[in-house]
Amino acid sequence: MDKPVTPRAGSELAYAAVAKKYPQNCFFVSCDLNPSTKLGKAAALVPPGHSLELSIQELTGTLVADGLSFMQAGPQLNVFATFAAFMEGIAREGFEMWRYQRNLDGRNEGLNVIMHLSHVGACTGRDHFSGWSLDWVNLALGYLPFLRRFYAPSDARNAFLAVKDAAGSMGGHILAIPRDNLPVLTKPGTSEPLWNATDEWSPTTLLRSSSESRVAILSLGAPSYLAAEAADAAAAKGVGVDVHVINGFPVPQAFFAEIAGRYSRVITIEDGLIGTVDSGLRGFAALAASQLYRSGVPLEHFGITDPGVAPSDHFFKVWEHYGMTVPALVSAILS
Repeated sequence: MDKPVTPRAGSELAYAAVAKKYPQNCFFVSCDLNPSTKLGKAAALVPPGHSLELSIQELTGTLVADGLSFMQAGPQLNVFATFAAFMEGIAREGFEMWRYQRNLDGRNEGLNVIMHLSHVGACTGRDHFSGWSLDWVNLALGYLPFLRRFYAPSDARNAFLAVKDAAGSMGGHILAIPRDNLPVLTKPGTSEPLWNATDEWSPTTLLRSSSESRVAILSLGAPSYLAAEAADAAAAKGVGVDVHVINGFPVPQAFFAEIAGRYSRVITIEDGLIGTVDSGLRGFAALAASQLYRSGVPLEHFGITDPGVAPSDHFFKVWEHYGMTVPALVSAILS
């Protein structure tokens, strides 16, 4: 693994690159949080009136970004960025505009907007437990039919590719970025990064592989480096494991068909709410289970279960509390 860096650094560079080249076609809306969401560098590169600050008014911000998407019929980048926890709770009307616009046609069909959700999951620094964005995956899945894509980058380089992909196409997008420093994912046995700036974004990436593997880990977002470390540890014990990084949704059904046909066990891991026995399965865990239920392949899921009580010092402690650790993953692989 390379030196840890916040994924926000990747999205920051990508937004700035687009704004520098196409300043007249970029509009950025925020709620006085540019230093934290890292949108400020791009916002400083656009003409007056193209960067709007609305104080702490997330609902208004989402609707303003929606309205900006109607400014012209041609290419235009419209971004609203704030903390994911706010988007989960008080800004749903901005998302509902996507649902409404799907009933129209022509240039009115859908909205060309990026809703940038910063600080997703438990990766929110040392903020209090109530500030976590635990439902971000479920939020994205709920609006997926009205989106072009949802992005859940697992490191800074993939975050760069996510912004580049979203900025290059019309449509609705949700981009979910962890706050804290995460290792840059690398190819097996090397220090070579898994992704480069010239790569095309793809919904899945094979992070670790073995010709004899019968176990697959499907990782979404920040914990992907744990999956890589667990696969390396299992390989040292003579057990091959394939790790597939889920970079976002939708994931092609052919991907799950291949998973069902190749592996005898599947493990999922995500930094989000996956439910309890009482509430039922949620998050990416539920999506994977629904896609694989006919295959008969045993599944095991790692994520945030009961969010009622947990440490709030650091996401390492949070993950440990919910069993999201390398030893736990290795145990699941070897069981």
